[in-house]
Amino acid sequence: MTVIKKLQIAKTIDDFAELIGYKPKGLSYILYKIPPAAKYTEFKIKKANGGEREICAPIEPLKTLQRRLANVLYACIDTIEAEKGKNTTSHGFRRKHSIISNARHHKRRRYVLNLDLKDFFPTFNFGRVRGFFINDNRFGVHDKVGTLIAQIACHENLLPQGSPCSPVIADLITNILDARLVRLAKDHKTTYSRYADDITFSTSQKDFPDALAKPVAGGGADWEPGAALIKAIEGAGFSINPDKTRMQFRDSRQLVTGLTVNAKVNIRPDYYRYARSMCHLVFKTGKYHRPIPAVSEGDEPEELEMIESLNPLEGILSHIHHVKDTIDDRKETDKRKEATAARQLYRRFLIFRKFVCLDRPILVCEGKTDNIYLKCALRSLAKAYPALAEVKGKEFSAKVSFFNYVGHDNKLSRSASVLELGGGADDLKFLFFIKNRYREIINKFGHKPLKHPVIVLIDNDDGAKGAKGIFSAIKQDFKISIDLKSVDPFYHITDNLYLVKTVEQGKTGKSCIEDCFEPSLLKTKLKGKKFDPSKDGGASGGYGKFVFAEQVVRPNADKINFDGFKPLLDRIAAAIAHYNAPGI
Repeated sequence: MTVIKKLQIAKTIDDFAELIGYKPKGLSYILYKIPPAAKYTEFKIKKANGGEREICAPIEPLKTLQRRLANVLYACIDTIEAEKGKNTTSHGFRRKHSIISNARHHKRRRYVLNLDLKDFFPTFNFGRVRGFFINDNRFGVHDKVGTLIAQIACHENLLPQGSPCSPVIADLITNILDARLVRLAKDHKTTYSRYADDITFSTSQKDFPDALAKPVAGGGADWEPGAALIKAIEGAGFSINPDKTRMQFRDSRQLVTGLTVNAKVNIRPDYYRYARSMCHLVFKTGKYHRPIPAVSEGDEPEELEMIESLNPLEGILSHIHHVKDTIDDRKETDKRKEATAARQLYRRFLIFRKFVCLDRPILVCEGKTDNIYLKCALRSLAKAYPALAEVKGKEFSAKVSFFNYVGHDNKLSRSASVLELGGGADDLKFLFFIKNRYREIINKFGHKPLKHPVIVLIDNDDGAKGAKGIFSAIKQDFKISIDLKSVDPFYHITDNLYLVKTVEQGKTGKSCIEDCFEPSLLKTKLKGKKFDPSKDGGASGGYGKFVFAEQVVRPNADKINFDGFKPLLDRIAAAIAHYNAPGI
């Protein structure tokens, strides 16, 4: 039975709770026992145009509940589109859609009209959300279920910005508007698309249809929405923001959701220049200034604000890389061999942020499963390792960070892809140890605080030894001898770079991180299959490391004995202590 069918037949809180993976008591507690004022944290963030956006961030239990609801609704959308066809006009808050897919509809057009819906999220109140799910012919849920959905989603009678389920609900309700505007666009031979509250019409006709927009009488270059367009939008329960209607012509720069579309979809040149300028400053001084919005004639420009937080700059560079990487249709191997300037800039920034200007020690393991093991072990043994973690009451916080290999849908993270760290000793060798590359890279930064160590953690096995292994590269370029039987707790390679290997075992010394677990846990069967730590799950047909980490270790972390990890955590703690010692 499909998820949407289960949603349609649900009639009670028990039915609905089961559907989203909750017990009725747990769901009721979040909805009815937690005081409304305690459910959200409210704050404001600056918008690109200089204004402010109010964010209502839900507390963790409610956020998890809202995320579960969002996942259910996305599954419903998948079923609806499989049966009735995909919605090709809406590109915001949808899987496999983005500002790029939205902008592509409007390339190389004579006219591009942009307008915004006014007060988008506040448009969706409790009654509108509840009524949509009850009355929409695609859902048609029971009255009680519609009420539950609205109670989970709404805050102070409105959909809040900051909730994981607000985007998908807003988009579903706005599909009613899409249907009207698609018909209107077709009648007037134009192309229509929407990204959240940002609406675009485009055409290469000689004249733009008056029904959609026309020049303001005596208004110079200003345009205003046409009567038919206003009627369609207001008839669907929305209104137009009069300050954000703009017509763009072929002989000027045309933008759709912030991307140029004159010849091809791309980043604005000035936006990229701003990013390069900010990187130049931060690499040199550790500070940079945000790009300041353009001011109107006669207004005083704002004084440049120098900031140290790397979060805004990382967001800008990630956005640039995402767009340019998406429109680059070369194979990934070719993108790496002949990296674009934008990719090189983003790579340099990631090295700066993660290894040079880091705010705490970072562990760079061979892959994503090692991170899961170590985080669980550290949580269990936190009190014994005050240099690595802190426990206050029931609250746990790590004092070390982990290089993240995992992005959306368990695919390789963007950072790992750009740094070419796909997991495994070879990738670590090429980034950190070959021909002193690490020192060569960091020495190009004028600002290099290096306050904390970078600890590369590897299995002490055949992948590290051999003529082309990490041990050989370190001996050749750093004159440090390491082998499978060497027992030093850590190896200080250069600057803030350390190597720690898993603790030696038996006569050969070979070991891997899984050896830290008790043998009985490694014998755990899942659906009759045994654990096989080989990369692909093994020829035996057993299950692999990721399944072991996600289905055996993580869900049973509070029951597992992690004492076998103590010798390895001792080595990590020793490396940090060594780096913090005077004179290092």
